[in-house]
Amino acid sequence: MAIAELPAEDTIGVVTQSDGYPIHYRRWGKDSGGDAIVMLHGGVSHSQWQAPLAAAIRDADPSITFIAPDRRGSGLNQDRRGHLPSKEREIEDVLTVVREATARYERVHLAGWCFGAQVACIAAAELRKEREIASLLMVSPGFVFGERYADVLRMSTAAVRGALAELGVTPDPLHAYVPVPLQPTDFITDEAWLEFATEDELTLRRVTDGTVTVWGELAAWSWEVLPELRDIPAIAVFGTEDRLVDHDGVARLLREQLTARPPVIELLKAPHAVQFADPAALAEHLVGFVHQLAR
Repeated sequence: MAIAELPAEDTIGVVTQSDGYPIHYRRWGKDSGGDAIVMLHGGVSHSQWQAPLAAAIRDADPSITFIAPDRRGSGLNQDRRGHLPSKEREIEDVLTVVREATARYERVHLAGWCFGAQVACIAAAELRKEREIASLLMVSPGFVFGERYADVLRMSTAAVRGALAELGVTPDPLHAYVPVPLQPTDFITDEAWLEFATEDELTLRRVTDGTVTVWGELAAWSWEVLPELRDIPAIAVFGTEDRLVDHDGVARLLREQLTARPPVIELLKAPHAVQFADPAALAEHLVGFVHQLAR
């Protein structure tokens, strides 16, 4: 079977951060207008993984622009690859990208897939203060991971740190040496997409020790801010065949925390990478939600 092909973006651009770091993004659609979705990718993936969803959303409503930034150290951002300096810097990067978008579009919908949804929630809590986003769109949000991934990440990180301590080695803080214990089959089951994920050169397979720490800090922070999001219009779409995320547990958490305006919860028969398995159905849910807000 041939490797899956990704729809090409209309534009690749850069948003320069306050510390001079260039954050690349892919854009499908116009450079200004009405609605724009800013989608954050997961921990080890990158903006191109959102291409099937971007194309499906544009098919469903060509007036909606889809923007997918690469988070620091990921994807097209090759400088200090695999390294996140701090949780604050990660969120500041996102805020800068979103605020660039709010200057060009009437309504910006902040979105995130997997761990990116947790990062989006933290940013949304800050943006909520000035009502800078129209809604929060979550796909396979990773607030509650299954035991396999949580245990393997913890054990693999501990093993690497233990080996270095035993050898008396202090690695360069910017050296990405910690292996990420994820396999393509954790995301997707389709053979063509499995081949893509296996061959993808932009996927992070090793990160710095500091990144592992920042991931943990961001995860904890995302739980803390959930009560602050209670009045933001929100939707969460899950794949019922997800091997990484406990979708029932996350849905229950969101319903408990987002009290003033209950989130819309949708389920699709799909694995973790819903955007690969059924981008049209996912786009239908997200575009329908955006349209409802405009009524």
